[in-house]
Amino acid sequence: MIRFLVLTLLLASTSFVYGQILNFDHGKVAFHTSSIMSDIEASSEVMEVSLDIVSGAVELRIPISSFEFEYEMMQDHFNEEYLESDKFPDATFKGQIAQDISNIQESTEVDLSGQLTIHGVTKSTNFKATLAKQDGMTKVKCVFPIVFKDYNVDEPSILTKSVAKDVELKATFYLK
Repeated sequence: MIRFLVLTLLLASTSFVYGQILNFDHGKVAFHTSSIMSDIEASSEVMEVSLDIVSGAVELRIPISSFEFEYEMMQDHFNEEYLESDKFPDATFKGQIAQDISNIQESTEVDLSGQLTIHGVTKSTNFKATLAKQDGMTKVKCVFPIVFKDYNVDEPSILTKSVAKDVELKATFYLK
């Protein structure tokens, strides 16, 4: 009987700890940048996101080739010439939320810090995000700039004046 009770408590505590990890249900990451020739926009709804609401640990992985552009030529250029998605298939972020988020209900601004990897280069970054409960899920929203030269993204010389040097990344995730 004691063994049964210990086993039951062990299994219950394991599922309780596991239940503190929220995972991606749906959402979108989009970026916008301006160039001499035109504005460039792309978005992706393909990603993996996890958030440990007890420790505040955050992990994100976005396949670079999942970004969709208005024109196929832009998408090809982005993947083949600019971010080289065949060599560097993913952008990742591993970080930490500074505040206690174990019981967030209202819209709350939090500070994130961590390591962002793009094009095989990892840099420390800090930014703010907003967390809130919505329709039984945790909604995460953030906006932050990315400077391509910081990640060794070389622009093709013929397009030097037509391609912007940075982008503004906007993300909205729903986690459950």
